[in-house]
Formats: sequence, structure tokens, C-alpha cells
Amino acid sequence: MATDADFAAHVLEQLAELGGMSTRRMFGEYALYRYGQVVGLLCDNQMFLKPTEAAQALLTEPAYGHPFPGARPHLLVNELLDDRESLAKLVRVTSENLPASAPRKPRKTHATKADGTTPVGRLPNLGPKSARMLADAGIRTLAELQALGAVRAYARIKATQPGASLNLLWALEGALTGSPWQTVAREHRASLLLALDSLSAPLAPNQ
Repeated sequence: MATDADFAAHVLEQLAELGGMSTRRMFGEYALYRYGQVVGLLCDNQMFLKPTEAAQALLTEPAYGHPFPGARPHLLVNELLDDRESLAKLVRVTSENLPASAPRKPRKTHATKADGTTPVGRLPNLGPKSARMLADAGIRTLAELQALGAVRAYARIKATQPGASLNLLWALEGALTGSPWQTVAREHRASLLLALDSLSAPLAPNQ
């Protein structure tokens, strides 16, 4: 069940006095921001906040839930939706105690060190089928994939091959970061989907 626009509007109304709050629609759900940083998610008409020790300490009996299958547990705060003061305090403390985004680690290599000329089919997570899809989109080497990034590369493939699944997006991100695609799907799903959703139009092969 997707989140109603009215539910998202109600959450923002309850947090109006906090300042810096906004939402962004994402495949029927919403990401919740404070000053441009994601602090939580609105999924299935429920409000989830990223768990921090400071926020959990404010709750007598913290409740947890999963915004989507495979996601890490988040604080489930539906019971505070009608308590403006408590909700605002919880969101403020969450935003103030979230760690800054760490710089992306270089991709780890194993037996063969990859460089810009390495064919994409030799990268982690990417097999012959993925390599063919990338080649059809004009992406044949690591350097070409790095120049686009996982999201833009996936969008380019999706423009000509609508059947490409999100597993390919996870695989592309994993190929660039040296992470298993399952880890990417579990830990970076929301940020990748937000980035994908932000693209205004599918990319043509020469973009």
C-alpha cells in the first residue's frame, strides 16, 4: 500500500514549527528530510525515523519496524503523530545525531586489479547478461561506468530495455563500490531510488 499524499502533508504540518522539513515522493512512498538530510521514511502510511541512540533514549518503549522488505529496523513513531511537541523533539534530535555521510570507499579488487579499461563483465556482480545490456547502452568499460555512475547507467539501460530489474541497479552500484549487490539492496536502496526518481527523463545512449 502506497503512502497517501494527505498522510505526508499531515506529517509536515505536525513538524511545521521545527523548520527545514520537506518530503520527496519515491515510488509511491516518501523520504522525510530536514535541511536536505534524510531523517526518515513514510511508508504504508507509517512514519519511520532513522534510529539514533539519542532519539531512542527519548522513548520509554521504542517501537521498531521495517519501511520496506530488507530494510534495517527504523524507529516506528506513529503513536507520536498527534503529539506535535514530542514528535518535533524526536525528529530534531534524530537530525542532530545522524552521522555525516562518509566518503565512498574505493572499490576493492581481488585477483586482477581493475583499471579504467577493464571490461564491465569482469567487475563484481556483473555477468555476461549484464555486460551485454551495458554494451547495448554504450557502456563497455569501468571508466565509462564510472563516468555515468550506477543510477545514470541504469536509467540509460532502462530507456531501451524496460524489463531491466532493480537488481541490475544494485549490481551496478556494487560493481563500483566493491559491495555485494545484496548489501547494496539492503543498505542503500532508499538513496539509490531517490537518485533514480530525481532524473527528469530517461537518458539517451549518448547522454
